[in-house]
Amino acid sequence: MYLSVGVMIGSALVYAWTIKKGKRESWGMYALVMLISSVLSLLSIYAESDSVLADSEKIKRPQPSQEPIQQEYELSVDSLAIQEPYQVVVENRHLTKQELEALFTEAVRELEKVFLGENTSVDCITHPVNLTETLTEGRVSVRWSMDHYGAINLNGELQEDGISETGTLVAFTAVLDYEGVQQEYRFSAQVFPPEKSVKEQFYERLQEMLQSENAKMDEMFYLPQKINGYVLTWEKKKQQQPYLILFLGVIAMAGIAIGKKEDARKKQQLREAQLAAEYPQFLSQMSLLLGAGMTVSRAWERMVLTYENKGARPSSSKKKTEQPIYEEMRITYYQMKDGIGERRAYELFGERLRLQMYRRFATLLVQNLRKGTAGLHQILEKEMQIAMDEQGKSCKKEGGGIANPFITADDADACARHSDYHDSGDSKLSDLKGSQPYKEKT
Repeated sequence: MYLSVGVMIGSALVYAWTIKKGKRESWGMYALVMLISSVLSLLSIYAESDSVLADSEKIKRPQPSQEPIQQEYELSVDSLAIQEPYQVVVENRHLTKQELEALFTEAVRELEKVFLGENTSVDCITHPVNLTETLTEGRVSVRWSMDHYGAINLNGELQEDGISETGTLVAFTAVLDYEGVQQEYRFSAQVFPPEKSVKEQFYERLQEMLQSENAKMDEMFYLPQKINGYVLTWEKKKQQQPYLILFLGVIAMAGIAIGKKEDARKKQQLREAQLAAEYPQFLSQMSLLLGAGMTVSRAWERMVLTYENKGARPSSSKKKTEQPIYEEMRITYYQMKDGIGERRAYELFGERLRLQMYRRFATLLVQNLRKGTAGLHQILEKEMQIAMDEQGKSCKKEGGGIANPFITADDADACARHSDYHDSGDSKLSDLKGSQPYKEKT
């Protein structure tokens, strides 16, 4: 406002000066334009100030079929020293009694049309009916009941065993509901056995003729030659050896598939054993980086980049054995770089690894995203102690001298580290951290 007033006064003075000096066509036009603009600006400010309170006091409600309105306001209460933004939600307008009656009338008309489905009248129902759950574009919900569930089920399908040949009268009740206001609509329908296709009628007649032939006492059994005007041709089914060979081929393929599945299962077991062996070291590295003040995502990135720099990727000139845990970390790292949220990326990390310990670790990360990593460092240290204890128990079970094909070199190294860790007489987590091969330059 003050700017507009200043511009208006300045423009007026410049315009008056140009008239006095005879420079109206040069400077005077610019001054006149700015003068008019500043006047219009002031008028707009005054008009807005007069209408703010009036517009803010009332809001036109959305119509019943429209979505609620969310309006942002600047709320001011001088006596309470309040001046802050506030959001007001305006629900849609409720229907009047007359409008509600009109809505239910429209819903009933729609129900009568939808209910019939492929049928032409409620006096002759021979096809499934449509027991719709909503009407009038979803505004009105419908709940159905009937007095004869043996003739029609709640899916609208005809039950032939429960329908009389002369027809069965079924009473329907549809409870229409709109925002808690309910209205019942009752009607009846005459249900007849469902109409059968020509093929169904043919097989039904064939079965009757075969049963009739079986009931005879003759020595010979005669196959039907004609049914409902259709000529039947009967041939004995020939047994062919090529089919047996094909069957054996299918069995061979199934055997190969089972063998591949077993190989995949063994590889999965080897992978899970390696993941379990790497878990304490993985926790130690993460705990060290968090203890150094890094965030979880920054520590994650540091571990992945260090792993890649060691040449574990296929693109590296030096071929090295891939470590499953770091390969999974790489997937999670690049998922986050591609735009997947940090929380979802950690959840997918736990789901892919499937082992309970890694699911628990992923849950810890997700739970601490809201609180920050201040307490996560200590939690991971406790988790690492639990992992070391579980690994020690596993080493004792495998120490009986029986060769286990699922114990890898990483497992053996982990067991050796665990034994040295406990035999040293000092089980402080700081010493355990110091024994890890992973170190970062700070």
